[in-house]
Amino acid sequence: MERTSTLSNRSKKAQVWIARLGHAGFEVLLFRVREERGGGWHPVTGGVEPGETFLQGAKRELSEETGFDPELGTWRDLEVELEFESRFGKAKEHAFGFLLSIPDSEPVLDPNEHVEFRWESIDRATRMISYEFQRDALRRFSCYLVKS
Repeated sequence: MERTSTLSNRSKKAQVWIARLGHAGFEVLLFRVREERGGGWHPVTGGVEPGETFLQGAKRELSEETGFDPELGTWRDLEVELEFESRFGKAKEHAFGFLLSIPDSEPVLDPNEHVEFRWESIDRATRMISYEFQRDALRRFSCYLVKS
């Protein structure tokens, strides 16, 4: 059962690592964020709306930021959370993994948020991202992928 939070919804975020089985093994999807939004390479990340659980927010963000149907894959709660101070006060980000069941699918970019995407090996993706919290979540997801 997913835990609920007393944080304001403005301070709740969901992080989603998307993977597919490629020719050389599992690949994860990274997005290059627009410079005015912070830049760098990231997984899907977005705010959880009022009344949503972290998982519901993750599914909505996956659909909004990629165009992927959240029902066409397998979800995994990575049980990785980060609590931090944001400009809105205390915040929490919760990470999920999503194994896409249609490996040839490509995302549809939201040009307001992202300028490009790449499918990368887990090793390369780990080197491309800047935040240790994201690396921790990706490591946890990669363990799950190896077992699947």
